[in-house]
Amino acid sequence: MKWGLFLLSLVFLFAANNALFWAPGKYDWLNFTAAGVSISLAAGLAWLSSRRFVRTAPGVQYSWRDIAMAPPTVVWFLVILLFFFGGVIKAIGYLARH
Repeated sequence: MKWGLFLLSLVFLFAANNALFWAPGKYDWLNFTAAGVSISLAAGLAWLSSRRFVRTAPGVQYSWRDIAMAPPTVVWFLVILLFFFGGVIKAIGYLARH
């Protein structure tokens, strides 16, 4: 189940990538809403998957730091950083043209 949630999280990040960087035409509220919903769903699924990654013994409570350092959450965070840097580069490109 942890791998299924992780893969589903990656699918939602792929959908956000398509909405943010590959959709033709101008950016409007639909692109940003679709990307925001996809990123939010990916975050939730990555968090749930990370909880299953760190759980080894039943009944043991883990801190939020343990969950945040699990592979699905780290991958989600790195992809969000790439989205941020891609958006900055795209914004600089738009400003340079005008």
